[in-house]
Amino acid sequence: MPNTDKPAQQETGRPAGGRAPRPWTRRPTTWVGLGVVVLAGGYCAAALALGGQAPRGTTVLGADVGGQDRAAVEQTLGERAQQLATTPVALQVTGAGASATGEVVPAEAGLDLDVAGTAERLTGPAWAPADLWRHVAGGAAEAPEVDVDRDALRSALQPLADSVAVAPVEGAVTFDVREDGAVEPALTAPEEGRALDVDAAADTVVRGWLDGGPLTLEAAVAEPSVDADGISAAVDAIARPAVAGDLVVAGGGREVTLPPAAFARSLAVRPVEGEAALVADGAGLQTALTAADPQFETAPQDARIDIVGETPQVVPAVAGRAVPPQDLARAVTGALTGAPPTRRAEVELVESAPQLSTEELQQLGIVERISTFATNLTANRARTENIRIAAGHVDGTILRPGEEFSLNDTVGERTPERGFNRAPVISGGRLVDDYGGGVSQLSTTLFNAVFFAGLDEIEHRPHSFYISRYPEGREATIDWRTIDNRFRNDSGHGVYVQAGIVGNQVVVSMYGTRFMDVEARKSARRNVKPPRTIYDTSRGCTPSSATATGFTVDVTRVMTPVGGGEQQRETWTTVYNPENRVVCGPDPATVRPSTPAPSPSTPAETPAQ
Repeated sequence: MPNTDKPAQQETGRPAGGRAPRPWTRRPTTWVGLGVVVLAGGYCAAALALGGQAPRGTTVLGADVGGQDRAAVEQTLGERAQQLATTPVALQVTGAGASATGEVVPAEAGLDLDVAGTAERLTGPAWAPADLWRHVAGGAAEAPEVDVDRDALRSALQPLADSVAVAPVEGAVTFDVREDGAVEPALTAPEEGRALDVDAAADTVVRGWLDGGPLTLEAAVAEPSVDADGISAAVDAIARPAVAGDLVVAGGGREVTLPPAAFARSLAVRPVEGEAALVADGAGLQTALTAADPQFETAPQDARIDIVGETPQVVPAVAGRAVPPQDLARAVTGALTGAPPTRRAEVELVESAPQLSTEELQQLGIVERISTFATNLTANRARTENIRIAAGHVDGTILRPGEEFSLNDTVGERTPERGFNRAPVISGGRLVDDYGGGVSQLSTTLFNAVFFAGLDEIEHRPHSFYISRYPEGREATIDWRTIDNRFRNDSGHGVYVQAGIVGNQVVVSMYGTRFMDVEARKSARRNVKPPRTIYDTSRGCTPSSATATGFTVDVTRVMTPVGGGEQQRETWTTVYNPENRVVCGPDPATVRPSTPAPSPSTPAETPAQ
């Protein structure tokens, strides 16, 4: 049979015995790909070649940077940045009735040019077609990159915002109580306020500060939480029903009935979370409650020191029982506004601990008298009363270890409203009358008690001239404005201060744990100066016949630790001025005697020329 098999094709893909195609004649995509590569290479070369400098004609904030490389651009913009940093930007606030001006200094307000970022953007490779075109066709005005510290900018704008801010007046309903006990609601109408949104103002400044201003910032109306209609409606809906009858408060096995006149002043209708609501002053209700029934609550009593003979004894603390003010307020408003209102507030009394417990006071180690000192009173009753009032503030003071004491802080300002009288004080080296005269005697007595207790004296000042009823160099004046008497409890234990008038003396005693044996030593007087007479013709003159010699003296405190230890010494040098005699009137030696009028028959003498 004849062979009918067809010749096999070669693996090259062309017919057997065929002719191979010519290279590059049957693959047009190859030419396209090569063209793309050539064009891309040219584009990249152009982008890189044209980069590295700002497009010609480019300006930033009016400064020509065209054709400059990165370093030159940074130098040009750096100079502009320094100028802008210290140039104030004027601000003006308008809107909602506001009219205010101010300014911010960019360097102080967190505003700055990003010089490096701007230079990098202008001189980087021109990969984007638009960037490449700018290099070919020429640039234009470019906005710079900026750095903004938002917190610093808000802080810089806050004073201006505060100057135009007007807080809205929230409406309210309070209660007036007439003499006959009738209660009437009193309405306070709400009022709009004004505010400048600091965040929105910061956005405006960020957008416009480079132009130098002035920039206009818009204030807006600040609305009250509840409008006038809402407050007016609350008068009949909330206020009048709240005081329409008695209120019963029950708790701890006791029950108190309060008429509206007793609790109305502690109520009000005010905005709460955007709605008018009844609110109550818990402390005020507590006062009304205990006034109606003093036994409803019991106040805690601190542990205290009683002096029996010369021995301090601890009187134990007593816990109290009270309803927390916030709980009382919540119970009352619920009872008056419930659905329906019960007008009965059930409260729970909780134990209230004293501030100073028995155990804490016992641990302070106040077990014995460590010093006492007394000075004699004068016959001036007003002065003695001043001392009595001041001593009452000092008496009972307990100082913990390391705690400081200030006589001015403890006694307070000496004013007639606080019961103090006018009595002699030293002012300008003379005795004059002023409120609180005599308190310096308490100061002197206290200083000596501190001295002999061995406690750390911090501040004291002697009188300007010597007063014979006080020990030389160991006395301390006091003035509310400029002079204090301060010491520190460095004994390592608690110190209890007892102060008062006993018979004809001011007595101050210290109790604690004795830690120093103290001895006082005094030098002889030196630099002695006799007093003189001063004639004073001023309207406020106060005559004084008492006199005292001026001198200088040293006082040394020698302290030996109880149980042994290194002896300590402290020396105070006091310079006393003489106390001069004061005569209100002219000096007779300087007054010329008057010439008697001539009689009609005797011609007047002519003074010698």
